[in-house]
Amino acid sequence: MQLRSRGFPSLFALSVLLAGCDRPEHPERDFVVRDSAGVTIVENRRPQPGVRLGWRIGLAPSLSIGGATGRPAHELFNVTDATRLADGTVVIADAGSGELRVFDASGAHRASWGGRGEGPGEFGSAAPSTVGPWPGDSLVASDTFARRVSVFSSNGEHGRTFVLESPYYRLRGVLRDGKMFLGNGSSLASAVVGTGVVRREIAYGIARPDGGLYTALGTRPGEEWYVVSEDQGMAVYPQPFARSTLTAVWGDLVVISPNARYELRAYDADGALAMIVRRNHDLRSPTGADVDEHLAQLYADASEEERASALADLRDMPRVETFPAFGRILADRLDHLWVEEYPLPGNTDGPTTAWAVFGPNGRMLGQVDTPTALRIFEIGADYILGSTTDDLGIESVELWSLDRDES
Repeated sequence: MQLRSRGFPSLFALSVLLAGCDRPEHPERDFVVRDSAGVTIVENRRPQPGVRLGWRIGLAPSLSIGGATGRPAHELFNVTDATRLADGTVVIADAGSGELRVFDASGAHRASWGGRGEGPGEFGSAAPSTVGPWPGDSLVASDTFARRVSVFSSNGEHGRTFVLESPYYRLRGVLRDGKMFLGNGSSLASAVVGTGVVRREIAYGIARPDGGLYTALGTRPGEEWYVVSEDQGMAVYPQPFARSTLTAVWGDLVVISPNARYELRAYDADGALAMIVRRNHDLRSPTGADVDEHLAQLYADASEEERASALADLRDMPRVETFPAFGRILADRLDHLWVEEYPLPGNTDGPTTAWAVFGPNGRMLGQVDTPTALRIFEIGADYILGSTTDDLGIESVELWSLDRDES
């Protein structure tokens, strides 16, 4: 999905100024908690239209790294992740260079760690894939295709590199005690039988801090794709409004939830289901006009020949039964779970994206709007860190202030 540039007008400012208005008079009645065979189930009511938390996001980034500066270390390409240290240092996973690029709190380049290669602390093609905190004050970075994970000290000293146990290869997050949440995907081709909508199976697991498997969490269906079998192979197309399984590390729990309905399932490190969080939500089915509009936007920049070929292949494509119930899920540093409201047709061009925020106990606190152009990597106690790409394809990493004061 192409990200828009970060110039967004007064509508975002207005949404921030109005945040907190029309709060529910009795918020304690907006959720119900019950226990079922040791599993905590939290049922949340639908939020009132326009209700927003009183949390405020800055009207502009407080720090921007990258862009067209002419300084080589600031020239970012294929930013995959970023994290912020306690002293304000920002570490960026730049897969284009194979480096972890380190900038101080003012945005000045301080160092570059790693580099392209196969040695200790180095990264292969399209890596580093992720970067994030490791227990203590260390950092962890992954190389998905090589199944390698490297640990660095906060000053860039390489501590160790280990290989994840097969078949898991993608690091999805780190729990507080250093155990790692992993996932992998089977080949899409293995799921194909003729022409139709296919979903590969994604296997999830928990690894020990040394990379060995601790718990297998089973498989879930991945993203929906439409495959057209041909004499010389197959053509694969993204399914409009595809549903998938979304994940996050939420404190000591991991969330693994298909988004066909509004239900978030959290598991402990031993694989036991610990909590189910639900929110009232009406599922809507896409119309033919919704699909036509989606395809028109998807192939707007394609050549006439490419567009005609794709639309011919997609003529008999079945529609998904319903839109996804929610988009991305992220957990912040204070163990709040942020769930992106799925952008329905007609609501995709606004300057902000709405997120439902759930407390550590599963209760929905309200909604927060973030800049749509910002691809969020990390949410701290008082900041949001993400990346943007302008109309020329130039990438930047931005830090936005987050004020959680309700007053």
